[in-house]
Amino acid sequence: MYQIPILHPVLVHFPIAFILLAAVTALAWLSWGTRFWRHVTLLLLVAGFIGGLGAYFTGEAAEEFGKGNARVEMFEKQHENMALLTVVATGLALFTLAAYIGASRRLLPSDRPDEKDLPIARVVVAVLSIAAAVLVARTGHLGGLMVWGQPVGSVQEQATPQQTPESGEHRERE
Repeated sequence: MYQIPILHPVLVHFPIAFILLAAVTALAWLSWGTRFWRHVTLLLLVAGFIGGLGAYFTGEAAEEFGKGNARVEMFEKQHENMALLTVVATGLALFTLAAYIGASRRLLPSDRPDEKDLPIARVVVAVLSIAAAVLVARTGHLGGLMVWGQPVGSVQEQATPQQTPESGEHRERE
């Protein structure tokens, strides 16, 4: 039977998708201001926050598997810090939106379902959601570098001499 020894690589894709989509729907809510986009953004932020917590804590558990790998150790702390910032930014966006929804139910009249939400709330949630999306993208990039190394054609790779058949030298890649 196949077993997954580390859950982290499986779980990380969910917060990436949810947080990136939440930024898109937050921009839609910012533009149109309707309750539909507000609620879609709320659902995506909840899913992104929960998924982010899961990815963060499984990343902590996966840390021991990378010990001794120079490439992993080079990016590990920065990846972990960016992951924490991502969870915090997503949590702030979620808290702000949830607080606005709670306050709007008590303070704003609900007899007009077509009325647009307050622009300041839409702007703050959109900015926080975009910040979370940028952070999750950076976190994912660092995770990719830990697993796969430098992208093909990167400056570091171009500076490294390639193996040539004439030289007879064998150069292993990390």
